[in-house]
Amino acid sequence: MTPRRARSAQAGFSLVEVLVAMFVVAMGILALAGLLQASTRYSKMSELRSTATLLANDIADRIRANPMGGEIGTGGYDITDKAFPSPLAPPHPPCTSEAPCGPVDLAKVDLADWTARVHATLPKGSTWIQYHAGTPPAPEYLDVWVGWADPLTLSPGISTDHSGTECPDTWKKIEPSVRCVYLQVTL
Repeated sequence: MTPRRARSAQAGFSLVEVLVAMFVVAMGILALAGLLQASTRYSKMSELRSTATLLANDIADRIRANPMGGEIGTGGYDITDKAFPSPLAPPHPPCTSEAPCGPVDLAKVDLADWTARVHATLPKGSTWIQYHAGTPPAPEYLDVWVGWADPLTLSPGISTDHSGTECPDTWKKIEPSVRCVYLQVTL
């Protein structure tokens, strides 16, 4: 009879085993919570980058539709304000059949509309467009940057040096959490 009693005394789990199992499960749950937080953070970052890319493509299409508005000295699409966030482009009367616009006026209408959309859709939305005269056979082109302050890097404990090389240096000095999308538009 003693062997039976010895077997039944060893059946079941000890308190140490139960505590270790609870610890392992708790660590797994914490890891999943951290994964969920990172997933949310990267999802928001991806959303902002997609929005900025769409806005940069929008102005690129407007520039391609009005290449004369981007030429140097016209005051058209060239906006290189060093401030971050950049100011809105000054409003310009819309083009109508009674008051048609030339290429420069159309560029100003485009910029007023576009910069307002950038400011409305991105946190600290900023714009930078710089004209470069091409020497033949190289074509003329414009550099287009759309920038925003990444709200996720403004939190304490998160590194703010994520801007990389795609942003203008003057913006990185003003706002270390700046993120940018860059396009080069050939005229």
